Amino acid sequence: MTQQTRVPETESAPGNQHVSEAQQNVEEQLVRNVLRSFEDCQDPRLKQLMQSLVTHLHNFIRDVRLTEAEWNKAIEFLTAVGHITDDRRQEFILLSDVFGASMQTINVNNEAVGDATEATVFGPFFVDDAPRIENGGDIAGAAPGEPCWIEGSVKDTDGNPVPNARIEVWEADEDGFYDVQYDDHRVSGRAHLYSDEDGNYRFWGLTPTPYP
Repeated sequence: MTQQTRVPETESAPGNQHVSEAQQNVEEQLVRNVLRSFEDCQDPRLKQLMQSLVTHLHNFIRDVRLTEAEWNKAIEFLTAVGHITDDRRQEFILLSDVFGASMQTINVNNEAVGDATEATVFGPFFVDDAPRIENGGDIAGAAPGEPCWIEGSVKDTDGNPVPNARIEVWEADEDGFYDVQYDDHRVSGRAHLYSDEDGNYRFWGLTPTPYP
């Protein structure tokens, strides 16, 4: 008779295994130890954030039975994201968008009101201090593309015009690139302006084109 070797329960297929009570105790004790390490945090909000993050992260690891190879691959990926991020290219924002985390953060901080325009993310290509133009001006700044006339109005949730509302505009050129994606520090395809006394705004921009 061929003798069969019993495989320990903790070595079953990842994501679809029964975990022994002893193993569960080890894992839960680790979670308690990590949570306890934040008990002396002087900032109550930071303490809440870190302990919640630890709880959910460990729950994820234990739920899918994350392998060491998978964890190392995730670290390598995040390291690569960091290497290509600089003051003009923010890859972590793009990664946040992939997971929907950016949009969900906006959602929980901006309650929906009737049919008002929904809050949304700035995205990775927004920059502060865009040049100001007057109503009817041109935001293209010599960026190549087909001219496009844009006009609209800003109103509150009761339908009343909102004068002097700041409007930020940024868009890609005809090749699908934003100014910050070039190496010559150009400023084009972006500006800010203010609504007039009737809440209206208007400007020349570029006809949108697909990203490459």
